[in-house]
Amino acid sequence: MRERYAFEVKEFRLRSARAKTALIVAIDADRGDFDRRVRQLRESLDQAGLSARTDGEEIVQFIPRRSVETWILCLNGMAVDEFQDYSHRSDVDQIIPKAAETFFEWTPPNTIPPVHCVPSLIAAVPEARRLEQLPSWHAHPGAGK
Repeated sequence: MRERYAFEVKEFRLRSARAKTALIVAIDADRGDFDRRVRQLRESLDQAGLSARTDGEEIVQFIPRRSVETWILCLNGMAVDEFQDYSHRSDVDQIIPKAAETFFEWTPPNTIPPVHCVPSLIAAVPEARRLEQLPSWHAHPGAGK
């Protein structure tokens, strides 16, 4: 995703001039630092001669540190950290729906994630709030299945 980010932002900007749209970027920080990944995305725009993401743009960056499994487990109330590798757990697929529901519950304004929440997931909450202007985001997750 990091290599395609600038291209996708450029395409998003072209499409958003004609239709209501959003760009949701999901990229693991892996073993690296969350802020390093944010810088890499910002630098890719700069290198492509594109302006930085603005507050009003519905470009969302979800950057789980170490992997998305960390978020899934955390959203299910499990004590996790962002250093251990949870990607090989066999039970993660079954608990994704509950994780999605919990994340949705954490995104309304003035909602504060619980203390067990890992930092990269806390950072994802305001990112999700960037989508509040999209009517489909207000629907319950799984609506329209």
